[in-house]
Amino acid sequence: GMAIHLVLLALVSLAGNTSAESTPGGPKDGASSELKVAYPTPDYVVKCDTTKGPFRIHVVEDWAPLGAGRFRDMVETGFYNDGVAFFRVVTNFLVQYGISNNVSISEKWGKIPPLQDDVVTETPKFKRGYVSFAGGGPNSRTTQTFITFSDSTHLGHAPWETPFGYVTLLDMKNVIDKLFSGYGDMVDFGGTAPDQGRLRREGGEYIKAEFPDIDLIEKCVIARKFRAKDLIVKAEEKLGRFWSVVLVFSGAMALLALISIAARLAMKSGGQNKRD
Repeated sequence: GMAIHLVLLALVSLAGNTSAESTPGGPKDGASSELKVAYPTPDYVVKCDTTKGPFRIHVVEDWAPLGAGRFRDMVETGFYNDGVAFFRVVTNFLVQYGISNNVSISEKWGKIPPLQDDVVTETPKFKRGYVSFAGGGPNSRTTQTFITFSDSTHLGHAPWETPFGYVTLLDMKNVIDKLFSGYGDMVDFGGTAPDQGRLRREGGEYIKAEFPDIDLIEKCVIARKFRAKDLIVKAEEKLGRFWSVVLVFSGAMALLALISIAARLAMKSGGQNKRD
């Protein structure tokens, strides 16, 4: 039994041992050092489904330990799972959200004291895709967060504006950039965005009645790491050990065959270039 398990583990390892956190996540090995500093490997990833498709928030706890902790609490207690509107979408600046469509959830979190500001020695300058809690003064962060559409020298000077993670540039392009922006900024800043007070009091009915085009977060969950050994256990449970060995072995052989074909094509192409 143990020998078979080890064989399975070795075969699956040929296909790599990736994780949900790193697959779409931090910069690839070939990325510049500047990019790796701006978008470091995350501590964990939160996957959010929206009306424009899924995106992921890559949490870097050292950037803002208190902010990261609150965000995790919100995700784990289902804050986002009854609908959360992207109520402020300002092109080339930021998208803001964090008021639940469920009035009872807003009431519950309204009774929780605001966060103290994070005390960090070096706050990273805001880059495109950075995620931070919004605040209105010292120690004022509650449940509202924002994502930056572009690099910003304006944000990050206040102690409550401390990023706790980022959205990858790919997810920014595929999802966040496509959020409906027709309502623009808040009324105080010349836009027609929903009133935050009414959104807290009236919830999703207010959005549905007066802002039908607004995009929403539908659900957020912490992405679970994928490990090769998990695949082995599942295969053994579903198929039995013999067929799980066959399945994994066949997959490994197919992968090796593809690598071999790619290598031959590369060699052939290199030979042609030399002749030319």
